[in-house]
Amino acid sequence: MVTSTVLAHGDSHAGPSLSDYTSMMLQMYIETLARYSTAQILDLGPVCEENISYFAQRVKRLHVCDMFIRLNRKQRKGLPAKKLWEHLDYGPHRFDGINLWDFIDHLKDDDIDKLVGLCHTALEPRGIMMVTSFEEQAAPSQIHSFVIQDGNRMTFRLQNHLDLPYYYRSNRIITNMLSEFHTVKSFIYRNGVREFLCRRD
Repeated sequence: MVTSTVLAHGDSHAGPSLSDYTSMMLQMYIETLARYSTAQILDLGPVCEENISYFAQRVKRLHVCDMFIRLNRKQRKGLPAKKLWEHLDYGPHRFDGINLWDFIDHLKDDDIDKLVGLCHTALEPRGIMMVTSFEEQAAPSQIHSFVIQDGNRMTFRLQNHLDLPYYYRSNRIITNMLSEFHTVKSFIYRNGVREFLCRRD
């Protein structure tokens, strides 16, 4: 099942920009994980002290695996793609939640298929995954991390040590790539950020 919500923040005539926003997805994600007293989550984004603190206060255990820096290293050294996925060999049903951020924006189609399959396997039944992605016209020229602030507000921090390609995909293509999940709910913001919340069977 796929549902979509368009959320307009600010002046309706303003063009998209890399600006703060309040994340509806994050609120739903945390509310779902709060049902499990032993919830464990995997964060694949750039290491961010604010995000670590946020999740450490809300779940039993947080695992961080910075796939951005690993992808950057792989591409710089010309390593084969299979080397990248060795870092995600967690085994089945390990996590209740996965934070994917905008990692898919920097992967080729075959790599996204591999990543989604690994995440689906690593999640518990009814586990959830949150994904962010930029609209083509809003994608920043440099990599930024999503930084969680009070009240589910998201800000951005430049990661100038990362140099990764950007691949735009439409909402339909992204939801098709996530079709292995039972439910894909999406939120689209005026600043060009797209959020997807996926639930495993």
